[in-house]
Amino acid sequence: MMIWRALTVLSVMLGAGSVNPASAQGFEPECMAKVEQLCGRVSPGRCFQDETLWDSVSARCSGDIQTMIEMEREAGEQQAQTSRSKTRRADITDMRGQSYGGVLRSGPSMNSRKLGSLYEGDNINILEDTGVWFNDYKWFRIDSPIGVGFHWGGIFCTESDQRPEGVLSTCGGQPDNEPDLVDETVDASDYVRIFYTEPSLSEGVSRENEIFFTNPAIDAIRSNNAASGGCIDTNPFVNAQDYDIDEITRTLTVTANRAANGQMLVEVNFDSFGETKYIVWTLVGSSGYWQVSDIEGSDPGSRLGAIRCN
Repeated sequence: MMIWRALTVLSVMLGAGSVNPASAQGFEPECMAKVEQLCGRVSPGRCFQDETLWDSVSARCSGDIQTMIEMEREAGEQQAQTSRSKTRRADITDMRGQSYGGVLRSGPSMNSRKLGSLYEGDNINILEDTGVWFNDYKWFRIDSPIGVGFHWGGIFCTESDQRPEGVLSTCGGQPDNEPDLVDETVDASDYVRIFYTEPSLSEGVSRENEIFFTNPAIDAIRSNNAASGGCIDTNPFVNAQDYDIDEITRTLTVTANRAANGQMLVEVNFDSFGETKYIVWTLVGSSGYWQVSDIEGSDPGSRLGAIRCN
């Protein structure tokens, strides 16, 4: 059923497959269809943070949706409880580093409240090693240009030669978990491939999809989705206004490589209406927590992150 797509995205975002779609058996089909209609690929917990959506839900479905949200919360708690501490926390007071972009949160968890988004290259001071692990990297409390909060070690580097355990790399150095890079390239390719299926292509840079993006792309998308009106007249996923989904499905190839700065570059090739397309997606993060920082086609001026609507 359609709600499984939302639950599958939830399990990807939490990183460890904590939510099994089979555990959701018993939900009313009407309620699952309503969540799919309102939330698309966004998980129920994140989707219904917009309290106005509850006005669109019948009383009989409120219980089912609350259960879905509770499943999401419990999955996040389970992830935190199974996090492991490998060594005693290092003394890293005021160690400097740079972010590759991504979310600053109120606590050391993917479910913690979002405080804001960092830009690639933002300078940070690392204040505390929390000892909380997630997908082979730790959460750290940092001071950043947008304030103090928690940043995941898989999306920043340290300027010190002595890189703390649980940080991706020293700035300009090699990532901590180089043996796992092949798996991560496959995972990044599969992640981007999802955006080339219906209805994901038709959803494009809609407001519902903002959660999957970070800077600089998120600024362009929010500018486009503002009440004043949009200016993105082509779908950046295909660098065109329209597409042939059948031809894309037949010809699609996706390959990914980790860049030296820690970003994942995902190259997408396909044919649509007889025209060959080449698109490069830039991802930050790691398996289980990818965010799209930019999309660029081969045509001049086709970089999503450079667009601003007046």
